[in-house]
Amino acid sequence: MRIEPRRTLAPLGLAGVLLLAGAPGPAASGATASPTASPSTVSGPSATPPGLRAAACGGVVPTGARCDTLWVPLDYADPSLGTIPTSVIVVPAKDPSARIGALLVNPGGPGESGVQFVEDAYSIFATLNQRFDIVGFDPRGTTGPDAVSCEGTDALDHDVGLDPLAASSPTAEADLVTSTLAFDDACRLRSGWLLPYVGTASAARDMDALRAALGDPQLNYLGFSYGTALGATYASLFPTRIRAMVLDGDIDPSLSFMEQSVQQGASFEASYDEFVSRCQQEATGCALGADPGAAITSLLNQLAADPVQEPDGRTVGRGMAIDGLIAAMYDPSSWSSFYTALAEAAQGDVASLQSLVDSYTGRGPQGYDSSTAANAAINCADHSVPEELSDYDSLAASVQASEPHFGQDEVYSVLTCAYWPVHGPAPAPLDVTGAPPILLVGATHDPATPYAWSLSLRKQIAGSVLLTRDGYGHTSYAFSTCIQTAVNAYLADLTLPAAGAACAS
Repeated sequence: MRIEPRRTLAPLGLAGVLLLAGAPGPAASGATASPTASPSTVSGPSATPPGLRAAACGGVVPTGARCDTLWVPLDYADPSLGTIPTSVIVVPAKDPSARIGALLVNPGGPGESGVQFVEDAYSIFATLNQRFDIVGFDPRGTTGPDAVSCEGTDALDHDVGLDPLAASSPTAEADLVTSTLAFDDACRLRSGWLLPYVGTASAARDMDALRAALGDPQLNYLGFSYGTALGATYASLFPTRIRAMVLDGDIDPSLSFMEQSVQQGASFEASYDEFVSRCQQEATGCALGADPGAAITSLLNQLAADPVQEPDGRTVGRGMAIDGLIAAMYDPSSWSSFYTALAEAAQGDVASLQSLVDSYTGRGPQGYDSSTAANAAINCADHSVPEELSDYDSLAASVQASEPHFGQDEVYSVLTCAYWPVHGPAPAPLDVTGAPPILLVGATHDPATPYAWSLSLRKQIAGSVLLTRDGYGHTSYAFSTCIQTAVNAYLADLTLPAAGAACAS
């Protein structure tokens, strides 16, 4: 299995696609997950009635915040199967006399914690918090006792370090196959009962249950990256229950998972070119020298031939360097740190590079957080994918010339879902009608959610308005005061920007 990190950066990032690779085995065709928990599963459905209940907060919360647990049906089509919990944090509006209602926020992923998002990034919502309760929630399967669980730290360290550029080698591809089978088997063993129920459609229904439990007749929502897929799905299910919705860093549901991955790879490649160009233009001299592109290529070749063994026993090779390049693309303000880390790695000191990748992959001193497993589970529940390994090999070869750093990475990212125990539906465009105007936000050089996806989503949501940011980096609200001002005005007063409006970064 190959894992592409996906973390919140800057602080909103939220990569939309977890990069997992492997090969479909005998279980690929027609496999379905059993709703019965395996003996090793630590949790399962509860008999607790649906509803919102007070809970203790677990992190460092904003002043005045409260925490709750929302109990929702495991299966909305069959409530008799029981309920599962999702964590919620509410930061009450600072001006109660001008309060509009609750504003639900989602950081993306999929698999990221909305509660942690509010805890860590509350400052960006300070203006909105004057008139809105800021509400973060953890989509099903992402946190708590019912988080999707798969492999342990050592196995995930191996997965993260796999080299996507070596996949054409029979030995390397065999390693991808073996690793992917192990990952999928671990997920099936530990969380097989939950995997059929973590898709975005179920999470959107949970969001409506939360809206109702909070007492709001209509939803106010601000979603980033994968959070746009969650919001758009909600709009397709409950168009008349929306007051205001902002989707920043849009995902195009009309594309297959493979099409999304390949197009994402092209966007990463374009951002990489800018990454190299800006290093060359640094007035004080680029840490990577006069030809940073050549320096990075040399480093990648060096780490492929001779990976560096760290004191903690982990190995830093070309796969982790590719992870670092992917991580860098999300936030141009981080590029100087990555230039330095790559330059140090070229001298044999990989500590900074490893630290940056660990932050991105969610690895701490105690191991990985649950977002890696949840990301795979949600993506695979949402998408159908090709099942023959030869299809992946052919496509990886076809995109390698145009996407030399990220092409194979993106293609093989899809393979985990080929024989995941739950298969998602075929891609189809949304047909959202009857909703109020929805504000879409797209950046012209977004590496993870290409601008073309925003243009496409605008056609799928009747009456939607697209606000454009001209610049690099993933999502826009955290990168542009102009974008923040327009988004805040729409959410508070329902004032939409003019058609064709654009902002600089």
